[in-house]
Amino acid sequence: MLDEDVAEATLDLAALKADTLLAEVRLEERNSRQISIRSGQVSNVTKSSDSGMNVRIVLSNGIGFSSSNRISKSEGARLVQEAVRQAKSAKRRSPVSFSSERAIDTSWEVRQKRPLVEVSTDDKLEYLRGLDNAVMKTGAKVQGRYYEQRDYETASLLVNSEGSRIRSLLPRVVVESYNLVSSKGETEQSIREWAATGGWENVEAWALEGVLADEVRMLKRQIDKGKKVKPGVKDLVCGPEVAGIAAHESCGHPMEADRILGREMSQAGKSFVSPDMIGKKIGSRYATVIDDPTVQGSYGYYAYDQEGVKARPRYLYKEGLINEFLHNRESASRMNVQSNGASRSEFYLREPIVRMGNTFVAPGDFEEDELIGSVKDGVLMHSFTEWNIDDKRFNQKYVSREAYFVKDGELAGPARKCILEITTPAFWGAIDAASKKVVLTSGECGKGDPMQGMATDMGGPMIRLRSVMLK
Repeated sequence: MLDEDVAEATLDLAALKADTLLAEVRLEERNSRQISIRSGQVSNVTKSSDSGMNVRIVLSNGIGFSSSNRISKSEGARLVQEAVRQAKSAKRRSPVSFSSERAIDTSWEVRQKRPLVEVSTDDKLEYLRGLDNAVMKTGAKVQGRYYEQRDYETASLLVNSEGSRIRSLLPRVVVESYNLVSSKGETEQSIREWAATGGWENVEAWALEGVLADEVRMLKRQIDKGKKVKPGVKDLVCGPEVAGIAAHESCGHPMEADRILGREMSQAGKSFVSPDMIGKKIGSRYATVIDDPTVQGSYGYYAYDQEGVKARPRYLYKEGLINEFLHNRESASRMNVQSNGASRSEFYLREPIVRMGNTFVAPGDFEEDELIGSVKDGVLMHSFTEWNIDDKRFNQKYVSREAYFVKDGELAGPARKCILEITTPAFWGAIDAASKKVVLTSGECGKGDPMQGMATDMGGPMIRLRSVMLK
């Protein structure tokens, strides 16, 4: 149970500083469990509990952030002093301001049909061994096999000097897999993640024994029967996983306002987008990318961000136009808009920064077979094994994990390691169709210094790109 008296006493001390524009205090408690097996042998079983608090002070000339793994009134007082010292020493060239937001007093939580804490370690080990057995029964030579399951519940309390009081409980569950398949002296690998907010019912719904068995069979088929793509201009149909990584990397990241303003320039990178590009063309009318942290059950779900702003869908690209940046309160103030609730931190030791939630391409009005049926010479890239993108999120490369040739509207055998190298405007401008069904996949997004991994989903429908260079 988080001690609200500690939070209030610490906030009172912070608010006493005469020149404080905003003071925030966050208390957090997390209980975590992690189990993994490697090549059929148990490699890790851990349980841990962690708790702590942080203080953020906003002055006109700087922002200070201090955190501790102890929760007490005396520790809170020390954190206030440290945060004030940092803020005063920052000496920003331009005055700091935050967008004006409504004070919120609420509690929210994600409920679990089968609580994670009630699933025993033995049951989880049996589950992972079941995945391993399912893969081994395929007969494929899987030289590397690693399966990990982890889950945690995070209780949090945020109070600020504007009157917000937000209590939350967020359970998350994750399964990761790594498979290395060899055949005929060659190898292919697959690294995948399934994750959600909620309880063990998510793990049961994923039915991963069948999914992973199919995955290693596919990898073997790519080695045994896959052929290289002859370099040339062709049509490309991207599966939801490929659409999702493009949405995340070449839309979500460049639309983060702190990147656009240069705050991340020496850390995670900058952006090709500038503040005056709202309304500028970036793609075709099918280029609509949404970042929505309110998708129920998704890995990137949250109801309020860590500045107390209510989460909502953000239409980053909308029908081919740059539409809306991702904001925290500071970046929103600098661009004269309201925050859209994109301020997140990995845990209490880290300062909240601008982050995505669940980023995906909007659905279209085509059936999936219609997208393939009109392709005379092209490739269906179901999934990727590698991606690269530059610091400005402009030039990018995707390499397929599962792909197939398309000839006269029909699939025509596996295409191995198909490569797409393209710019962001060229990618989004080449889309001429999107299917109706959106599928999300999960991943850990990295950003910040110190680095913060962040729970996110990404995805989309199948999308078709006309006349792009493949090899």
